[in-house]
Amino acid sequence: MAIVLAVTGCAIPARAAALQTSSRLASPDTTGGRERIDSVTALATFDSAWRTVDASLQSRGVRRLDWDTVRLELRPAAARATSNGALRGVIDAMLRRVGESHFAIMPPSDAAARPAAERGKAPTLGSAGIAVRFVEGRLAVWRVDSGSGAARAGVTPGGVVERIDDLILTPVDARDTVGMRRLTLLTRAMRALAGDPGTPVHLALRTDAGASREVMFSRDSVRGPVSRFGNLPPLPATLELRRITLPGARCVGVLRFEYWLPPVMAALDRAVDDVRDCAGVVIDLRGNLGGVAAMVMGVAGHFLNDTRTLGTMRTGGEEMRFIANPRRATAEGVAVTPYAGPLAIVVDGLSASTSEMFAAALQSTRRARIFGERTAGQALPAMATRLPNGDILMHVIADFVTPDGTRLEGQGVIPDEIVPLRLAELRARRDAPLDAALRWVERARPDIPPR
Repeated sequence: MAIVLAVTGCAIPARAAALQTSSRLASPDTTGGRERIDSVTALATFDSAWRTVDASLQSRGVRRLDWDTVRLELRPAAARATSNGALRGVIDAMLRRVGESHFAIMPPSDAAARPAAERGKAPTLGSAGIAVRFVEGRLAVWRVDSGSGAARAGVTPGGVVERIDDLILTPVDARDTVGMRRLTLLTRAMRALAGDPGTPVHLALRTDAGASREVMFSRDSVRGPVSRFGNLPPLPATLELRRITLPGARCVGVLRFEYWLPPVMAALDRAVDDVRDCAGVVIDLRGNLGGVAAMVMGVAGHFLNDTRTLGTMRTGGEEMRFIANPRRATAEGVAVTPYAGPLAIVVDGLSASTSEMFAAALQSTRRARIFGERTAGQALPAMATRLPNGDILMHVIADFVTPDGTRLEGQGVIPDEIVPLRLAELRARRDAPLDAALRWVERARPDIPPR
């Protein structure tokens, strides 16, 4: 998988999977023995993970920690592990020492690891029907899917979430926009909201009037296609296109997708063709956690008319450049030129990895204007490798810098216009970051006639 097309970036989902395993470490084995492990396999798995990380650190010249000492300290704990869950806890502790994104240990999720009765079936994902964000230091409902169990239960944007099942949410420093504590708490909330279709969700909400409210509903199945890529778990592969009418009857195309996955590409190609007549295009990458990094070359080609550099992967003294691939024809073979109108990109603290690479590339080349909040700062190319016990190790294979040489890891993308979420605006059903992007498009292209 060590080629550009296999380079992925899904730091937070991988971390969520790792966090999920930690909640099971003290639980009795209820898997019919599937979680049990012998010491030989445990040590082989630990050593394989250690060597893989060691190769990553050495190839990138990372020398800020004594990796041999980490092995000596944690290997005895791996030898004592009697279950895969306990071993994941040891390996996760080892990966935390690195202090970088895209290092995580995940249980197997492929067909061979699924119960025999479920093999061959299309993967299904459950959804609580809501998305949450930290707003003014508190976890709040950001979006509610229409028709979801949450919507039917009366959940609306702007409600402060105080508890999800047994997970109690506490406020954070409102000034900390990209800190690891904020990301960790948000990841735990996302994990608590995830689950199988039909399972219950119990929320404790505080309304805008200050009253506390208990809400219970069932998770729905994720709407739209679900995709598998390599050793990653199944992920949603949906794309949403909206045409918004500006004053003067001019349109703006707003594209939104959750992950950079190959099945999304064809839908995105069609969406761009559908909005070529519009005054501008907005790509909404809020909550987009990443995916296949090589896709940035094709997507950027919809908006760039030359083969300019979008960023560079660096490892082992070698470089691999990401180059825009200008689109000269539609899927049907109709000749076109890349879209030349105003392009806005909206991001937030959960825009991670490939989303950060794309936003930074278009920002540094001055092709797009960025709106919203600083991104996650988790932008290292990585791949997923299977370990001897069947678990999946997500590990970094390179560093990434933008066309102007900026390293995004730990810093993120700083929007050209910082537009934070506000509780009052959410409760009034206003989307301030998107509204700011639409206003910019309106000012940028007054010459486009009404459609």
